[in-house]
Amino acid sequence: MFNGSKVIDTDGHVMEPNDLYDRYLEAKFKPDLEDLKKEAAGRASKFFFGIFHQLNTGRPLGVPNPEKPLMRTGRNPHGEKPDMRGGWDPHIRVKDMDREGIDVAVLFATVVSSFCSLKTVDFEIAMIRAYHRWLADYCAAYPERLKGVAVVPMRDPERAAELIRQVSREPWVAGVYLSAHIEDRLLDHPGLHPIWQACQDTDLPACFHGGTARPPYGLGTFDMTNNLFLQHSATNPFECMRGLASLIGGGVLDLFQRLRVAFLESGVGWLPYWMERLDEHYELMPEYVPFLRRKPSEVVRSENFFISCDPDEETLPFVANFVGPEHIIYASDYPHFDGRFPDTVKLTARPEVFAPEVQRMILWDNARRLYPRIA
Repeated sequence: MFNGSKVIDTDGHVMEPNDLYDRYLEAKFKPDLEDLKKEAAGRASKFFFGIFHQLNTGRPLGVPNPEKPLMRTGRNPHGEKPDMRGGWDPHIRVKDMDREGIDVAVLFATVVSSFCSLKTVDFEIAMIRAYHRWLADYCAAYPERLKGVAVVPMRDPERAAELIRQVSREPWVAGVYLSAHIEDRLLDHPGLHPIWQACQDTDLPACFHGGTARPPYGLGTFDMTNNLFLQHSATNPFECMRGLASLIGGGVLDLFQRLRVAFLESGVGWLPYWMERLDEHYELMPEYVPFLRRKPSEVVRSENFFISCDPDEETLPFVANFVGPEHIIYASDYPHFDGRFPDTVKLTARPEVFAPEVQRMILWDNARRLYPRIA
C-alpha cells in the first residue's frame, strides 16, 4: 500500500536454484539433466547451472585484449543490496514486499526462458514443467500475494499454445512469459499465431521480457565486443524496440483484438521517440506493413498495450503525459542487483509530480487490467 493505493509489482523475479530440477523434473529426463550438469561443470553455482550458456562479458572498454576477464562485483548502484534469498524463499520475499509496500507480486523466471538453447524441445518442455511445479509451490505459500508468469517453448508454437491452455487452469498463473524473438522469427511471423490465439482464448497477457548475454540473445548482443556495460545498457531496450515494431507492424494486435501485451524491463524513455519514428515510416513505406491498419502510435495508445517503467527514470512524467498514464505499470525487478530496493514504489509513485489518481493507475489499476486474475 502506498498513499492509499494498493500496489502490484508487475515484474519481480524468482531465482531458480539448480536443485529444483533434481526435485521436480520427471524421472525419464534425469539423464538429460545429468548431461546438462556436466556441461556446466567447473562453472556452476547453486543458481541456474552457473552461467553455462552465457557469453564472455568481461572486457573493460578501452582495453582491447584484457589479460583476465572482469567479473561484475554485484554492488547495488542505488539503495540497499536486496536479500537474494527472497528469490527462492517466499517468506523472505513477502517480508521485503511489506517493507516496500507491495501488495501483490507477479513473478518472472530469471533464466528459464534460456532453456530454448537446450538440445531438444522435449527436454525444454520437461524443464519448464519442473519450473512450473516449483513456482506453484513457491506461490502457494502466499496465494493471494504471489502470482507467476508461465514460460512456454516459443520454438514450437503449437506445443507452446497447448501448454498455455493447460497451465491457464493453475491458480498461480497470471500471464505468459515470452521473448521478443525466437531463433529466426520475429513477433510478426504467422507461425507464432497459435501463441497469440492461446493467450487471447485464456485471457492471459503476453509479457515480453528480455535478458542480457544469454539465449535468446537480444538484438545487438554480439556487437558489444564482450563488454557488459554496453550489453546490459543496450540489449533489453534494443530488443523491445525491435519486438514492438515487429508486433505492431505485423498487425498482430489488429488480428488478435483481445490480446493484451506488456513490454518489461527496458524502461519507457525510448517509447515516445520510437512511436514517432514508426509513425513516420508507416507513412513512408506502408507496403512493408500490409497488415497494419492504423498508425503505430495508435496501437501503443490502445487499451491492450502496457509498458513497465524503471522507478528512477527522470523522463517518466513526460512519457506518462505523452503516451497516457493508463499504459504504464510499476515493476521492482526484485531481487536483481540493478533494482532500487527498498524504494521502488515511492520512486515510481512520485507524489510530488503525479496526482493520486495517476499514482493509483501506475501502481494498481493498470496492472489489474493487464493481469485480471489478480483479485
